[in-house]
Amino acid sequence: MADFQHSTGTDAHGEIAQTHDRTPGDDLEKFRRQLDAIDATLLETVRERLLLCLQIGEWKRTSHVPMMQPSRVHVVQERARQFARQHNLSPEFFSSLYELLIAETCRLEDLVIDGPEANVENVRESVGPRSGLTR
Repeated sequence: MADFQHSTGTDAHGEIAQTHDRTPGDDLEKFRRQLDAIDATLLETVRERLLLCLQIGEWKRTSHVPMMQPSRVHVVQERARQFARQHNLSPEFFSSLYELLIAETCRLEDLVIDGPEANVENVRESVGPRSGLTR
C-alpha cells in the first residue's frame, strides 16, 4: 500500500485537477511549520526582552541603581511559576527557563553598568541587529 496516492479528474472549468491524499508525513510537515513559526516569534520576543533589559541597564547606570534587584527577580520568577500552574504546565520548567533569561539579562546589564560607556553599543550589537527597539 502506497503512502501517497495521486489521482486526476476535471474541475468545474474542465481543467485537469490533481488531488493528493494526505500522508502522515504531510501532517508532520504541517506541525513542523507551525512550530517553526512559533519558534521564530519566541526567539524574536526573547531578543526584544534582552534589548529592553539593555535599556534598563543604561537607565540603572545613569541613575546609579544597582543591577541586582532581588525583589523584582522574585516577582518575575513567581509570575512564571504561576503561569505554569494556571496552564497545567511544569512550574520547574518555567522556573528554569526564567533562571536562564534572568542570568543573561544580568550578564548584559553588568556589561552595560560596569563597562565603559562606549561598550553599550557593542553590547547592544551582540543582542542583534539594530531595530526600532534600540532607542
